[in-house]
Amino acid sequence: MTKKLPLKDFRAVRSKLEPHEFAIEPQEVTASDLVDMDVWHGIIDLPEDVSIRISDHNGLRLQLMYQLGEDWVEAIGDPDEPDEIFNFLLEAADCFQGTTFNFLHGFYRIALTELRTALELVMIGTYGALYPTDKDYLEWKSGQSENFGFTRCRKRLFGNLKKAQAKWMFEDGELLALAFQTLCTYTHARPGADYGALWQSNGPVYNDAAIRLTFFSSLSVHALSYLLIRLARPDFIMPVNSDILFELDWMSDHTSLVQAYTDLYGKPPKPPLQD
Repeated sequence: MTKKLPLKDFRAVRSKLEPHEFAIEPQEVTASDLVDMDVWHGIIDLPEDVSIRISDHNGLRLQLMYQLGEDWVEAIGDPDEPDEIFNFLLEAADCFQGTTFNFLHGFYRIALTELRTALELVMIGTYGALYPTDKDYLEWKSGQSENFGFTRCRKRLFGNLKKAQAKWMFEDGELLALAFQTLCTYTHARPGADYGALWQSNGPVYNDAAIRLTFFSSLSVHALSYLLIRLARPDFIMPVNSDILFELDWMSDHTSLVQAYTDLYGKPPKPPLQD
């Protein structure tokens, strides 16, 4: 049985956007087929409970994930002069937003799946930016092929890149391959990487281990994506607030991330943040 939050809690009341808030103003109409209350609560109650519990104890993590999403919008590029990678980054933005939303509501595996999609999009977009006339890339882009994904692009880039372009990062067993392999494990719900393992329950619940996994994975994919963008756009400058991704020495693979950043951006990131 659920209980209402006190009205002094800003999360207690649901809201709707005003029509003028949309880019294309929708026509307001009276509800024509309102959902049954029991159905509504059956769908909403568990993830809503998780969202309250997660936001009770992970405000700084949510703030960072939200800020990274805002910065990504800046990184996408100029919509009036889109380059080859523009649409890939635009779609990845929705993946990152989906990650944060599903993380907040306890759907950790979907959140990790969105991260996998984002990383694959940026990888393919990077390849396309470097080799826009490649036959296999063009066939994939036009929907004529399904066999041109993350791993194929990574292996080709490893074969084609120069040492100064952080070629090592694309090798089997290195940063990109390992990150994608881990995310694939959750995407395919392999044993030990399914909802049963992430929830330790039969529905979305607060689980500290899954929260930490999703949060750190989100930061890692953002960092790897910014390395790939720099390869696709040699003059690209990261949004200022996202520099933190390479300043956190508690990040997984921090040393390797710093090395790749230094190789691609021509200078080391700022020193690790101090308490």
